[in-house]
Amino acid sequence: MSNRSFSLASLLVALTLAPVAMAQTPVTVRCTPTDGSAAGCYYCPGFEHVIKLVGTQMHSSTVNLLAFHDQDVLVTGTWNGAVIEVASAQLITESFSIGGNGQIGGRFDFSVVAPSGSLAVNCMAFAAGFAVPAADLAFQLNPATTMVLGLGTIGNGGEFKTRLDIPNDTSLIGVRVFGQGLVAPTAAPAYTTNVDAKEIG
Repeated sequence: MSNRSFSLASLLVALTLAPVAMAQTPVTVRCTPTDGSAAGCYYCPGFEHVIKLVGTQMHSSTVNLLAFHDQDVLVTGTWNGAVIEVASAQLITESFSIGGNGQIGGRFDFSVVAPSGSLAVNCMAFAAGFAVPAADLAFQLNPATTMVLGLGTIGNGGEFKTRLDIPNDTSLIGVRVFGQGLVAPTAAPAYTTNVDAKEIG
């Protein structure tokens, strides 16, 4: 394994063990904003905007977050341990997704879209979470259930995929699988992607 690969794997371990950041920590988050109903809270004050599939609250006095709902965005701001105060938001093309048929006996395909030549790690978990060990590394998976599925290089097509075969076991029906990518570009700081989740059918 190259030194760069080892450093990326070590960073992933640090992310899964990191505590929630202290008050007013600068943060950069790649995520999909949505309304609070996605977090199961239809009328809760402060839940007008949350990170989809994760439920972390977002607020801004300067950015119209509604305009970015259900789109992949890069958000900068501060994190106080409960709410992200958004200072800026912009649409991005880098993303993470889970595809495949998702049936028992079938498969999931974990896919990171990022600049060619970058190192990438595909991770999965059985629950979401939120921790900010560093400004560009918002880890949005539950660390207790997180595992690494694959590590590799983004190809010329700008994508890195990891296949997860699903056992033909009926007890798995209804289990929700979460995923997120970690990307280390060749000439830029490492960052984490948005989260996606799918249910085994």
